[in-house]
Amino acid sequence: MSEQSKTLEIMRRIGAPKPEKIRITGILQSPELSSLTVVMTQEVNDSSAELLRLFGDQEINVRFISKYSDANGDTSLCICIDPAFFETAVDLVDVNENALHIKEFVYRSQVRVISIYPHKERARVAERLFTTLRMNGIDPLSTNNASSVISCVISGEHIQQALACLDQAFELP
Repeated sequence: MSEQSKTLEIMRRIGAPKPEKIRITGILQSPELSSLTVVMTQEVNDSSAELLRLFGDQEINVRFISKYSDANGDTSLCICIDPAFFETAVDLVDVNENALHIKEFVYRSQVRVISIYPHKERARVAERLFTTLRMNGIDPLSTNNASSVISCVISGEHIQQALACLDQAFELP
């Protein structure tokens, strides 16, 4: 068990003090989507653009994208798409796995993106979002942020639980 998981488990058992709600502008959730996450090896140039080109050729609309490089230099790319294109997208990645230098490929047919809109200059919103979810046993599948929004991908089976615990952590105007 990782140190982070041990800490969370201890906090769950002994109970952490309930923090004051953070005031935010809004919480939105996407319609049902499907997600594909690929990890591409560092051995070659990043193949993300090529994967997106392949999706574009098949008219697969990308609704969410998150990309980062890990400590080994491998690129992780999470893409959420409309469920109608899920099988086509999975097949496309499978067929092009070697050409795209894909090391890992994980997909889920039912996910949602939850987006939190903090008030201007309100600190600790991302921290509260992720801590609240993790304390309630929900691991975001991917995250993305901009100056005005923090988004995370949640498995469809956990969406109601996630929204309920976020309601306890955040205050809407």
